[in-house]
Amino acid sequence: MGVGESSELIRAEAVRGAAPGPAWSFALAPGAALWIPDGEDAGLAWLDWLTGIEPPPHGQVFWKGVEWRDRGPAAAAAERGRLGCVFAAGGLLANLDMDENAWLPARIHRRADAAAGIERWARFFGVWPLPAERAPFVRERDRRKILWVRAFAGNPEALVLERPLRDAPAEDRTLFLAAVREARAAGCATVWLDEDLDAETRAALAPLAQAAPESA
Repeated sequence: MGVGESSELIRAEAVRGAAPGPAWSFALAPGAALWIPDGEDAGLAWLDWLTGIEPPPHGQVFWKGVEWRDRGPAAAAAERGRLGCVFAAGGLLANLDMDENAWLPARIHRRADAAAGIERWARFFGVWPLPAERAPFVRERDRRKILWVRAFAGNPEALVLERPLRDAPAEDRTLFLAAVREARAAGCATVWLDEDLDAETRAALAPLAQAAPESA
């Protein structure tokens, strides 16, 4: 463990958005799962804040014991390579084929042996071989699963999942939740961002903690 790093992977302290509202504080250990009830109109950019893409307007977010703003740009970029993300919308580069989109984090972070991980998860989600076509020529269901491949393929230390199962059919939901369980068993922490979770999903994610805003 490096200087200043902690066994806690993620910690949020008194985090608030730009608009007046309650603060949020929570911590997440390796292998744990945390649900943050997050409506699309809540004005809280959790995915960006938790991954250090941008700081919250108020409060602090720590990754492995170091506040994101205390890392230099190169160090922060390298640490972001240790997280896997699923975006509620977007996440694809329009000027890349879908197979290139799946490979993008591996190439940015120069991951060794990336091909084996990408193939493994593409087969797991049923999208192997990856299509060498632009997004408009690939059905939406497969586009979603290719983004799942991208999130899981780098052996992430943490997953930040923003409404990952919205409109997903039951078969795909089962696959995705099995992938989350496997990642957690290997020590990967999971943050789930969604306004609500049905009982079946909560049971599949158990043990699951729920974040809550601090009382006024």
